[in-house]
Amino acid sequence: MDGSPFAGNMMFVGSGVGRMALKQSVIIGPFSVDAEGRLSPTRPDVSPGFSVRWRGRVVHARLMRGNTGGGTLHICASLGRVPSTASGPDARIACYTIVRNALRALPKAWSARLLPDHRSQLEVETTVSLPITVTNLVTELTMYLLTLSPYMDLVDRAGLELARVASRPPPAA
Repeated sequence: MDGSPFAGNMMFVGSGVGRMALKQSVIIGPFSVDAEGRLSPTRPDVSPGFSVRWRGRVVHARLMRGNTGGGTLHICASLGRVPSTASGPDARIACYTIVRNALRALPKAWSARLLPDHRSQLEVETTVSLPITVTNLVTELTMYLLTLSPYMDLVDRAGLELARVASRPPPAA
């Protein structure tokens, strides 16, 4: 980064590790970034988010500002699509049975629903402190993904099809 035009704006810590010294909050897209690099949504009516792929599925995360200054992280993932009756009625029944049983074992804070296109979707909302560091944001998402993995194993064995069109996040509720 020594040759970068931004090198004069960086404080270097250790060998090659730098951090930007902010004197005040800055706005980057839908986020306000404070002097310590922590994020907050700038507007209560906008829920900035991002998506990741985990085991062939798209997982969406949205950060929402609460009324009391705290925030909510909303995470949702599609487990897969229940096969149609035409592709195999036995597979369809098995998938519904597995999904129904898996739903009973979900953590209490999680919710599940079957979408009109027959995708099963798991969601969770968790309270987070705002502003939040990127590390804490990624940690929350990682904990969700690790807890989600056994449910993915179940539905993979049952034969749920990976959804081909799940690249856009669901609309904000």
